[in-house]
Amino acid sequence: MLVCLLLCPVFAPAADSPAPTSTLQSSIQPGQSTAPNVLTLDDALLISLENHPNLKAARERVLAQQAVVGQQMAAYYPTITNVERYQTGNQSGTTNINPNFAGSEFYQAQIATTFTLFNFGKREGAVQAARETLSAQGFNFKTSVDSVVLGVKTSYYAYLQARAILGVRQETVKSRDLLVKQARGFYDVGTRARIDVARAESDYYAAVADEITSRNAVQVAWVTLKNSMGLRELPERPLAEDAVVTDIRYTLDEAREIAYNSRPELKSFEAQLRAQDQNIAVARRGHLPDFTFDGNYARRHTSNDPSRQFDNTFPLLPTWQVQLTLTFPIFDGFRTTNRVDESLHTYYVIKAQEEQQRQQVALDVEQSYLRLLELRERIKANEAAARAAKENLDLAQGRYEVGVGSIIEISDAQVRYADAQTTYVRALYDYKIADAFFVRAIGQ
Repeated sequence: MLVCLLLCPVFAPAADSPAPTSTLQSSIQPGQSTAPNVLTLDDALLISLENHPNLKAARERVLAQQAVVGQQMAAYYPTITNVERYQTGNQSGTTNINPNFAGSEFYQAQIATTFTLFNFGKREGAVQAARETLSAQGFNFKTSVDSVVLGVKTSYYAYLQARAILGVRQETVKSRDLLVKQARGFYDVGTRARIDVARAESDYYAAVADEITSRNAVQVAWVTLKNSMGLRELPERPLAEDAVVTDIRYTLDEAREIAYNSRPELKSFEAQLRAQDQNIAVARRGHLPDFTFDGNYARRHTSNDPSRQFDNTFPLLPTWQVQLTLTFPIFDGFRTTNRVDESLHTYYVIKAQEEQQRQQVALDVEQSYLRLLELRERIKANEAAARAAKENLDLAQGRYEVGVGSIIEISDAQVRYADAQTTYVRALYDYKIADAFFVRAIGQ
């Protein structure tokens, strides 16, 4: 019965400790199912990783940045262009010089190349900045994955919580229905007043209303779980139970240090700072010259040229040119100076954002850690309270059956027991949700 399951001890050590697990799960262990259609947490996570639109967008951002790296790498290769040109026309007054000259046609087929031989590290810095930005995008993708995983976990446990509370409400309805039958029986034989029947019926219909509310909460929880998995449609199906409360594996200082070394947000800022270092260096090198090579080879001809005695359009005559250029920037309207200033200020912006994120990481770890400590103690207290409420209900039922207890006494006992069960269930799954936040906070 649900009552027995809810009141069983659920504390268990960490996974590496040789101790028995909770009997709350009965024979169901985390990640396992007893039927083919049972949805496990691992299944839900795999579905979300394949379908969630946020992850698809994050993947595309990584691929886009890979293309940016390719664009910057193009500076290591020559640029080759092919130009095919045809022109026809007539200049004013040329017919007076040569009456037979009606116009001219110009043909050209040219291949040109341009290659930067050396630009004092501008090319190398731009490529490295793009690579560091790609690294940052990779860590941003990991951040998106962690956020999706956290959303699935919280929705998964919230659904289990809603289902467990619905079970409490259903059991309460059965208990109060039984009390209505008992009160009617006592009233029929004349041992109880009509007020007992009215009070029992009132409590029964209140319990039915609570059950309806809980059933709707289950449906809402399923819709939320489906959305967290990135799906539009998913028929409701049972979930694998997972209510083992494990020990906290780290101290607060250890957890904070692990988070500083593991959180992808911090690693992303580190990569952004390295990229901005390169951008600053490239901006400063804007004051340095560029050494480039240019060359072209063409075949061209102009027909009806009056300066030529014999002027056939074909064959086209060859021409070529090579050129080495050393370009010294002398003055560009302070554009390079301001570009350096912009890069420096951007660096300090990223640095400040990194510090803000580091403080947020510390806050996440401390809040989730303290939440776990609170819930562990609350679970113990709520478990004891549920046991006491069950004993109180049993005694009240016994007293009412033998005619020494009142309807108010047993009604109050039922309310206390239902509230104690609900509080216990909430604390139990709140702990699982808090544990998911803690795992996310330390970057694992």
